[in-house]
Amino acid sequence: MVFLYGSVVLVLMAVVYYFLVSGKMDKAASAFAGGAILLFLTAILNNAFPDALPEGVKNLNLENLSSFVDFKTLGLLVGMMIMLPFIEESGFFQFMAVTVVKMSRGNFKLLYILTSLIVGVASAFLNNVSTVMVFVPVVLAVTDALEKNPFPFLIMIILSANLGGTATLIGDPPNMIVGFAAGKSFNDFLSNVSPVVIITLVTVLILLLWKEGKYFKLNDEEQDTLKRFANTNPSSQIRDWKMLRISLTIFALALVGFTLPPSLGIDPALVSLLAAAVTLFVMKVNGEMMEKLFHKIEWGTIFFFLGMFTLVYGLEAVGLMNVVVNFLVNSLHSPLLLLIFVLWFPLLLSSFVSAVPMVMIMVPIIKGIIGNPALVFSGNVALSDTLWWALVLGACYGGNGTIVGAAANMVVTGMSQKLKRGKLTFSNYMKYTFPLLMVSGIIATMFVVIRYYSIQT
Repeated sequence: MVFLYGSVVLVLMAVVYYFLVSGKMDKAASAFAGGAILLFLTAILNNAFPDALPEGVKNLNLENLSSFVDFKTLGLLVGMMIMLPFIEESGFFQFMAVTVVKMSRGNFKLLYILTSLIVGVASAFLNNVSTVMVFVPVVLAVTDALEKNPFPFLIMIILSANLGGTATLIGDPPNMIVGFAAGKSFNDFLSNVSPVVIITLVTVLILLLWKEGKYFKLNDEEQDTLKRFANTNPSSQIRDWKMLRISLTIFALALVGFTLPPSLGIDPALVSLLAAAVTLFVMKVNGEMMEKLFHKIEWGTIFFFLGMFTLVYGLEAVGLMNVVVNFLVNSLHSPLLLLIFVLWFPLLLSSFVSAVPMVMIMVPIIKGIIGNPALVFSGNVALSDTLWWALVLGACYGGNGTIVGAAANMVVTGMSQKLKRGKLTFSNYMKYTFPLLMVSGIIATMFVVIRYYSIQT
């Protein structure tokens, strides 16, 4: 019976992954449907054969939902999804984009550099999809006026957004999953991940500037055109000053709350939900505003998480993850090889599957490696701590590999399809970014290896 149940879980997971890779079904719909089917089949099998399945499988029901669905991750996500639309609606993102153009003072290369850095920083704290959706139209307007191919700018925005989102606990959903699974705080991410992300972002930016050296040369007419853009008043982009002040103040306080030490018992998810609640009360949200807010919330992401948490728990409960753990430890005989695998496996696969399902699969595997006293690496503090950061870097960096690797990639790709030139395709994107992905992976590998040995010694 255990073999039969394990086969069912594997088939459901394989079907969901097929739809994730092929794109023939919405990822949220496929994951949620797979999770719901597993819950239904588990209920039937538990009722028909109450003593034939492992104890963990018996918990796979609606009454024990919190035992396999990480509501901390969902709570943090929902809170952020409620706060950010108010910041966006106020015109703050447009204000940032126009400010970057103004700061460039008519220097095309400086505009490129500033856009990369601001997109990276904004994506570390704000929704990277919203960030790219605001910056891309501004960049397209500038490149269109200059009659420049926007392709290098679009690629740079995607890379910067995904790298920036790697830096903090709230920057990307995979970080939230790893953060809560590993007990890592907002400050842990700042001190352990942000430095290597900064190094990677700067390195990638330097390589892009070197690769596109001739792209930034403008004649006098083009220079005058860019200077006219730089004279735009950023304040004209603010649509609601009151909403801007309130939403940014609450968000800033939430960031302070995220940095509070875990010893106080204040969870980032609770801070996020409290900030969202305060935003709703202070803004006195009425029915019409709430309806607009419902359209802004990424419900697909929430349903996707619910389904994937359920499927991954099914794999874990029936013992399949232990098989993988034992195989890895027996195959990779050194902590160094294990670290490299945990970083590069998701780095390469996340390019095609996306980071979230990759991380959900890897989290119980890493927990098994760390927590099983029978395993040779158990109790290695330096390894157990560094494995989590290797997973974060591998999964999030991997999102830069293809146009389907992350949500920001797909959004920018969609926005480019109406362009006469500069369209992003699977082939031209991957050809351009793959060498940069390898460089990012090498930097991340050097970081985790150095970190492992520095803690060990």
